[in-house]
Amino acid sequence: MRKLLLLVLTLTLTLFSSCSLFTLTRGLDKMMNLHIGEVDLTAVEDGDHRGSFAFERWSNTVEVTVHNHAITAIRIIKDVKFAKAEVSSAVFEQVKTRQSIQIDAISGSTVTTKAYLKSIESALQPYIQED
Repeated sequence: MRKLLLLVLTLTLTLFSSCSLFTLTRGLDKMMNLHIGEVDLTAVEDGDHRGSFAFERWSNTVEVTVHNHAITAIRIIKDVKFAKAEVSSAVFEQVKTRQSIQIDAISGSTVTTKAYLKSIESALQPYIQED
């Protein structure tokens, strides 16, 4: 009886671990290959612009504030599933500093960085320059 219980417990943990790993890695390839466009800030009107990105656990919504053709603030409306404040802060600070969504990904958070950038891109979509 004890061996059977141990076997059931082992199988349950293995199944749970496999499902968790699948859930955490599902969509990584697609996210790694996302293209981030370039924004023409000279054409962006002043105001608050809301944008969203919807894909798996990286879905998020942001509000981008533009004043005098410069990004002055980025605020999270709905965050990614496994959010880290230090990641979003670093991404938003780089975007504001460079005045561009063409930034380096945060180490260890490349996919989350891209998800935030896609929401910012969505917010400023009418002003995206096509390659």
